[in-house]
Amino acid sequence: MSIRKDYIERLIEQFAAALARLLKARREKRFDDAAQLLRATALDILGMEYDALLMVDALSTARLLGEPSRVKVLARLVAEDGELHDARGEHATALSRFRYALALYAQAQAMGATLDDDDTAVITRLQSGLASSTPT
Repeated sequence: MSIRKDYIERLIEQFAAALARLLKARREKRFDDAAQLLRATALDILGMEYDALLMVDALSTARLLGEPSRVKVLARLVAEDGELHDARGEHATALSRFRYALALYAQAQAMGATLDDDDTAVITRLQSGLASSTPT
């Protein structure tokens, strides 16, 4: 097995475990714990502070991360962060996170990432959330 493939598999395993803990905290309405898990996951898996990754546009962040799988991880974290903000009633911030997550997914695809069923479901949910917030 190549080192790159091994790295990606470990990244996916770590992320899946962290995401499960994050989703559980959100379901239990432990929003502060979920936010802390989100930030810890970004630091542990991506090696960078979450807030620092959000400081620039999606293209610049994707270039900084360098690997499509890492960009997808951040996209999912940002989507979950949006869900946390939405659950807290912070709808403007939630919408901003949804847009950024979609932009990150687009960058990951542009870098050659293949979207799996989970990615597609998250993207659909994000697009739906943005569409429902648009004034009629």
